[in-house]
Amino acid sequence: MTGTTKNQQQSSGKSRSIPVVGIVFAVVALLAVIAVVFAGNTEVGSEYGEPQVSGQLTPAPPNTIADTEATGETAPTVIGQDFDGNEVRIENDGKAKAIVFLAHWCPHCQNEVPAVQEWLDSGGGVEGVDMYSVATAMNPTGDNFPSSEWLDREGWTVPVIVDDADDSVYRAHGSGGFPFWVFVHSDGTVAVRTQGSTPVADLQQIMQALQ
Repeated sequence: MTGTTKNQQQSSGKSRSIPVVGIVFAVVALLAVIAVVFAGNTEVGSEYGEPQVSGQLTPAPPNTIADTEATGETAPTVIGQDFDGNEVRIENDGKAKAIVFLAHWCPHCQNEVPAVQEWLDSGGGVEGVDMYSVATAMNPTGDNFPSSEWLDREGWTVPVIVDDADDSVYRAHGSGGFPFWVFVHSDGTVAVRTQGSTPVADLQQIMQALQ
């Protein structure tokens, strides 16, 4: 009778375990790739930034086109980065400001960005009023993700601050409906905020009133 020795059993066991180990490592590697694809790159200079935010406005009331809840409050100071990691600052520097918060998955933002850019390309904008934008509320499963590619396709020239994964910049300004505009006087106080689509003519009128 031919039996199997202990050494033969160990050798046989080892030979069978090698493919299993290889499969496990392959599965782990695949899951890691999937996690990166669906979660996105969270490093500074990609789809998330590390903005420093000081200050907090009164929350914006829901379903309101324009609100004055934060009128007269001092706008938050933000020191952040754009998609390339360059520093962008929104602070009380003696200039009036128009700050728009954009979500890549928002259909109203997808309509407003090209409209505003066309206005700027045709010589629009208001002298003495600086414009800023904040890319926020990232959703890797939403339309037009990543935001950096969406805004690049639109030829967006307004300076961008990339919000963090907690939407800290957006929350500090009141978390209004997208696109969410915050208009600031030259003394650093809030004039008005608007939520949802705002025609370019209205934007221009509000910005002119900031002077």
